[in-house]
Amino acid sequence: MTTRYLTEAILDGGIRSVNFFNGRLLSGEDLSQEQEANSEERKRLGQAIGDGIVSGLEVAKSTTTGNSGLPVVTIQPGLAINRLGQTLVLTKSVDVSLVSSNAGATTSTQSLFVTCTPPQSGPYIAGAGVYLLTIAPAIGSEGRTPVSGLGNVGAFCNTRYNIEGVQFHLLQVNIPQSELQDSDRLRNRLAYACFGTSDPLVQTFFQNPLGSSVQQGYGLLDTMRQGNSTGAACLSDTDVPLALLYWTVDAGIAFIDLWSVRRRITRPSADTRWPLFISDRRLSEAEAMFLQFEEHVQDIIAGGPNTLSTLAAMQHFAYLPPLGILPLQRTGSAPGFDPNAFFRTLASSNLEMTDGNLLRTLMHEAMYHEPINLADTSRANRVQLYTVWENVQAFTGLVTDQLVFVFASHTLPYRGVARFGYANFDISRFAPTVK
Repeated sequence: MTTRYLTEAILDGGIRSVNFFNGRLLSGEDLSQEQEANSEERKRLGQAIGDGIVSGLEVAKSTTTGNSGLPVVTIQPGLAINRLGQTLVLTKSVDVSLVSSNAGATTSTQSLFVTCTPPQSGPYIAGAGVYLLTIAPAIGSEGRTPVSGLGNVGAFCNTRYNIEGVQFHLLQVNIPQSELQDSDRLRNRLAYACFGTSDPLVQTFFQNPLGSSVQQGYGLLDTMRQGNSTGAACLSDTDVPLALLYWTVDAGIAFIDLWSVRRRITRPSADTRWPLFISDRRLSEAEAMFLQFEEHVQDIIAGGPNTLSTLAAMQHFAYLPPLGILPLQRTGSAPGFDPNAFFRTLASSNLEMTDGNLLRTLMHEAMYHEPINLADTSRANRVQLYTVWENVQAFTGLVTDQLVFVFASHTLPYRGVARFGYANFDISRFAPTVK
């Protein structure tokens, strides 16, 4: 390491831009260098802003099908920034067939081809598999432009425009067979594997916060970025994750889960020693936990609203976010969940009342709490349940036909509000159930 002095200019790694002045002879290389300098400056600004999805880029099953019934998804327009600071823009919705462009017409409908680094030939799996859909940069050219000084010889470099676009990659996620067999809870387990909830590095950190740090990464996505035992990394820094897909021969795309891997723009942390305490990444993951749960619940409701009142949480979930909102089953209400059936002994048997203006405070504080592990059935860890005063009043006044209830981790402060006729003034934690 070379010793430098104060006020000495350190130019190593600096951006080299062309010095323009009258009389200078310019070449194509000079102008290309200027373009590269501008591009590098934009990338560094993008890295400072953070990586993730700015807006849009939602993924859903397409209403059309590809050739021979191959799976197709529709991706909405949007904007993202990858880890290299490159902006990825999709200006209009597109249908994407989930096979490689070189798969050919003879591709079997019982397997998916995916793109990975290094490339692998042939199908990854026959029968079922979990896949990560990503967006990445692509570049192409358009048109031709006249040239001079080349002796009237045709030039191969005379393209008029270089166009920055995007492409989509599909990467197989290595999942133990035992996880695939637990299909009811697969979606939830995959999401919390991406959040790093049960990652040994995360658990070790809380056991000894002053011990080793987790700056090398945690969770399923970081594992895919770092590579496997052979050193092959499938998920590169040019890719921005969009969704997880579970595909089977019998059902095709069984589910598409966005928020298990989708993240808002996440600022890089100036400190790498305490990422689980102060980094923006952990906060964006907490927000994604809430959104992933609510999206999962909506899919469950769409699949069978008449069975919600008997559904138990552990049928579909191994983990829950520290706070969530669910439709409540009551006479005269739209279909919803029965809290006693859903949580059973995992939560307070009765519903407490809270105010809507306290709900946002509770939500924001929940972003700094760990998820609920449903395997922990001890009485001390019971989830607190609430109804919302404004929602109850709107239901009673026939303004809405949907009652809701809120569940909150036992680690969150109590936010119950005693109201005459709905909650007893002398009971602080467990009020009578709203009729």
